[in-house]
Amino acid sequence: MHGDRDVRASIYSIKRRGPSIMSVICVLYSSNTTYDSLRGILAMAAAEFDRLGHEVQMLDLLSPQLPARLNALLPRRAETMALGFSGIGLEIHTPEKKLFWDLAQIPVFTWFCDHPCYFARRHRLESRYVTAGYVFPDHAAFNRDYLRSSAVFATHIGIPDPGFFGGLPPRQRNGRLIFAKSSWKPQELERGYRATMPPKLFALLFDAIAAAKGKTCGAFPEIILATAAEHLVYLTPGSDLFNAILTRLDNYTRAVRTREVGAVLADYPVDFIGGGWDDLDVTGRRARVLGAVTFDTMREQLGSYLAAVSLNPNVDLSMHDRVFFALGAGTVPVFDANRFSAEHMRHLARFSFGQDTESVATAVEAVLADPAAAQAATATTFGELYPRFSMRRAVQDIHEITMTISGAAGEGLFPASPAPPNVWTPPKQAA
Repeated sequence: MHGDRDVRASIYSIKRRGPSIMSVICVLYSSNTTYDSLRGILAMAAAEFDRLGHEVQMLDLLSPQLPARLNALLPRRAETMALGFSGIGLEIHTPEKKLFWDLAQIPVFTWFCDHPCYFARRHRLESRYVTAGYVFPDHAAFNRDYLRSSAVFATHIGIPDPGFFGGLPPRQRNGRLIFAKSSWKPQELERGYRATMPPKLFALLFDAIAAAKGKTCGAFPEIILATAAEHLVYLTPGSDLFNAILTRLDNYTRAVRTREVGAVLADYPVDFIGGGWDDLDVTGRRARVLGAVTFDTMREQLGSYLAAVSLNPNVDLSMHDRVFFALGAGTVPVFDANRFSAEHMRHLARFSFGQDTESVATAVEAVLADPAAAQAATATTFGELYPRFSMRRAVQDIHEITMTISGAAGEGLFPASPAPPNVWTPPKQAA
């Protein structure tokens, strides 16, 4: 822990720190993402890079100064790498339609948080200077199995430096829970699918949705293939049509799950943060619908809450970023359990839930009934996970991968040199 040290200001003031600089980290962001969330997460990652001694340059892809700032990196290409989120900034092309990163010979690591079936073209981009990384190992495995990029990496987003959140002592917290989650309306999604999909594919999709209930994304490909075959449709995994069905299945199941959990939370002292909850009636109930706020507002308020409810995006092998953020803020994470939590977060099992709605209420009531025990379990879990599953460790991994495997640094690896003759032959015993 960092005591009273306030490092939040460094998110906005990334400064060079003298002779300990090892690399120039070019952080790519867009200033028009929803709730400014991607910029907010990248700003935390940038601050972690900064504290490790790197020089950090934050580049807004919508800024008119972007071309000049990118060109200014060229004399320092040997020490420079780029980092972007969800493919943003990946496909920067010159007027000659050449990929900028290839021509500049600057390796770029793109940290994907969405399933590869969304915008699959970005995940298939073949370039020695482009490295695909995923915050969820489940998504990296899908790329390996179905999109077949040459190499992909998984790097848990991890727990950011606790100083980013300014968590309050337990006695000063507001006793409420926060649910920072935008909502889709399943009925509207279904109407849109019905209007835009051929009837045969619409029927296939909703049969697959029914079969996928309660399962995570690792099971979705086989469910789609089996369901499609029952409709006499034979899909190629990773193809455009396959991904079109998978994106809708993933989006719809998450929308339904969000609504189910939201309906339960409305009976408890929960603050709903995010869009799409305008039709949730909380009249006479303890819940409040506060609407959309920026990422930085959510981050600054997180440490004042008793607990934070989060939903994993159909993944089994890591945690949603808001679970890691809650741990950093000293806020009790209440989440849907999976294989990762079963292995690494056992102390929080009592405050997690399953795929049924009854267990959601049980988890929330357990936190409210014994806040001290929930906060103690959170502190213990933080102590076991940090710094092993920290954002600082994540950016260290990203730096190592990008600077030693991507671009010119990886030329000696591809193809690998053959073993010297007789290297595997054991020496002969003397006669």
